[in-house]
Amino acid sequence: MADVVVVHGIFANRSSRDEMGDTWLEALREGLRNVRFREADSLTIECVFYGHLYNDGKAGPSWQYEVGDLAPGLEQELLIAFAESVDDPARDEVGKAGYAPRTVQWAIDFLQARKVLGGTNARILGFVKQVARYLRDPEFKKKVQAEFSAAMETGPRAVVAHSLGSVVAYDWLRSHGPTTAKTLVTLGSPLGLRPVLRELHPYLDACPAPWPAGIDTWANVAAKEDVVATVKKLNGLFAGEIHDLSAANSRGGAHDALVYLKNVRTCESLKVALG
Repeated sequence: MADVVVVHGIFANRSSRDEMGDTWLEALREGLRNVRFREADSLTIECVFYGHLYNDGKAGPSWQYEVGDLAPGLEQELLIAFAESVDDPARDEVGKAGYAPRTVQWAIDFLQARKVLGGTNARILGFVKQVARYLRDPEFKKKVQAEFSAAMETGPRAVVAHSLGSVVAYDWLRSHGPTTAKTLVTLGSPLGLRPVLRELHPYLDACPAPWPAGIDTWANVAAKEDVVATVKKLNGLFAGEIHDLSAANSRGGAHDALVYLKNVRTCESLKVALG
C-alpha cells in the first residue's frame, strides 16, 4: 500500500525508479514536516516511472536536435504554442505586429533568447518531442499507462504529478473508473497549452474537458517563473473546480520537481488529503 502515487515529467530518461523514489520521498517528507503533518516521516509513495521508455533513441534531451527535426503538425504547433505562452514584457511595448508572424523559426529563436529550458535546441526540442510522443504514439502511451495502472494498484489516497506527468495522470484518471485516490495535485503542468489539451479533448471549443473520475479535489500549483506551466490557471478548462495555487519557486529551480514537492502549497494540499 502507498499513501501517494507520484508521477515524474520530462527528461527523466537519465534517471531511475530507485533515484526517483528516494529523492521524491525525502522532498515530500521534508515539505510535510514544514507544515506540521504528524505522519510525515511514515509517508509512503509509489512511483510512476516511465523515463526509461524514452531510452530507445527516439527522443531525448541529449540529442542534437535542429528545427528541421520537428515533425509537421503537433510538434510544430506545440513549439509555437509554448513560445506564445511564455511571458514577454516586450510584446506589450511593440504590439502584436512586433513579433508576428508566429513561425517555428520565430518560436525557437524566441525561446533560445529567453534561455527557456537552458536555451539549447536539444532541451527545447527534446521537451516538445517527449510531450508529443506521449500524445501521438499509441504503443508508447500504452506502456506509460500500464505503468500508471500498476502504481494505482497500491491504493493511494492522492496522486501528485509533475510536468508531463500531469498529462499522463489526467489522461489515466479521466479514462478509468473511480479509485482510492480522491485528490490530484498537479505541479508545473503544461495541461493549459492548447495543443496538449486539444489532443486529450478534441471538443475543447465546444465544452470543457472531462473531470478525472473519482477525484474530489484538484489542486494545481504553478510557479510564476515556470516556463513549462506557462498557462498558470487550469480552472475553467475542465468540467469541475480546480484550485489554482501560485508558488514562489526560485528562477533557477522554477520547474524543478523537488522544489515543487517541498513547496508549502503542495504540502498543505497533501496534508488535507492525507489528514
